Amino acid sequence: MNRSKFSWIALPLLAMFAVAGNAFADENAIVSLQNQVEQSNKNQNQQVGDLKNQVNDLTKKLSMLESKLTTVENNVTASKPAIVHEGHGTVQPGPLSDINVSGYIDTQWNNNFRQPKSNANTGRVFDTTSGSFAVNAVEIDLEKAAKDPGQAGFRVDIMHGNDANVVNGDGSDATSSVDLQQAYVQYIAPLSMFENNSILPSSVNIKAGRFVTLAGLEVIEAPQNWNISRSTMFGFGIPFTHTGVRTEFGLFKNFLDVYVGLNNGWDQAVDTNKFKTLETAVGWKLFDKIQFFHTLYWGAENATISSGTKRVLLTNTATIDITEKLSAMAESNWGHQNAGTSGIVNTNPDWAGVAGYLKYQMTPKFSMASRTEYFADKSVFRQAVDQRLVGQTFTAEYKLTDQLITRGELRFDKGNESNGFAGGAHSSQTTVGAQMIYVV
Repeated sequence: MNRSKFSWIALPLLAMFAVAGNAFADENAIVSLQNQVEQSNKNQNQQVGDLKNQVNDLTKKLSMLESKLTTVENNVTASKPAIVHEGHGTVQPGPLSDINVSGYIDTQWNNNFRQPKSNANTGRVFDTTSGSFAVNAVEIDLEKAAKDPGQAGFRVDIMHGNDANVVNGDGSDATSSVDLQQAYVQYIAPLSMFENNSILPSSVNIKAGRFVTLAGLEVIEAPQNWNISRSTMFGFGIPFTHTGVRTEFGLFKNFLDVYVGLNNGWDQAVDTNKFKTLETAVGWKLFDKIQFFHTLYWGAENATISSGTKRVLLTNTATIDITEKLSAMAESNWGHQNAGTSGIVNTNPDWAGVAGYLKYQMTPKFSMASRTEYFADKSVFRQAVDQRLVGQTFTAEYKLTDQLITRGELRFDKGNESNGFAGGAHSSQTTVGAQMIYVV
């Protein structure tokens, strides 16, 4: 055969074989890819199935846990005593669940530089003993205060210690050293007819029982005073407690804080006569920094009463925050007894006094306070002698903790009589004192 003819025939054959080979190779590749896709789908289906099985197992375990927790909660609830309102399955708080418990322990040491033979500090009613340590008061207060109209509450203050003998609000044996200082029930009566009235009150706070006086700046509770010793005016010029009914309400959108009440009189748990003592007071603010409070008591305080045997007491106080650290207070008192028997003559005795207070808060823990006072009882009705007394007191206070208060005090008293102090031997006396109070 001719070589050129062979080339002409061979070349087409070679081309056909090449095309057929490529086609066969492409077909094999496609089949391989199909196999890979099918295997991948099988693997994914297997993984999805495994995940479904795991989810089902977890769901079963969670259901078992929830069932166990429900059983435990039911057992715990069944084991707890609870007050359940009839017709409801919820637990209601008991009547004693929100009572506020407070109080304090007051301890003191006092010394009189005159060293009186009787160890008595003249002109004092609380820290009367010189050269001695004392537990002035251990007081526990229980209170559930009414806050909104329609709510009721109560308060009970029980005191034990030397101060209890002085206050003696319940009229018990003065040597028992235990006193029911306050005990009253409270109700805030709504006055819906005056709601949104710009003058009259929308509610009135009513208290019935025994409560501390509204007169004066100083109080029975030692932690609330600026000084260790109380002023002579607090001890002899005003009452401590009253037993009766007291109402409180606001006027002119609470610009005026008004008190009106009737009680048995001055420090009388049981009245000695049938005539009640009227109690009125008004408080108001000026520029939100100056507060004024005016108190009037009027009634018969003698066992034998007539039209001319009434006693009256008028007290005015003012407090002002001069700066964030400096505060001041002032007080004036005037009392008068018609047809009262005094230490000098059977006449109409009266008594009066003024006092000024300053306190500077040097640090959050340390402060200094002073008190300057004048008290006059010329008719010898409230004191044993004709004593016109001037007193100056300086007190330093440091809080060791938020609950523990320590104080030191220096006090000087000067009278118009040459024999008014130290058992009739001196016209003045100087005392020092130290105090530690734990506030609950």
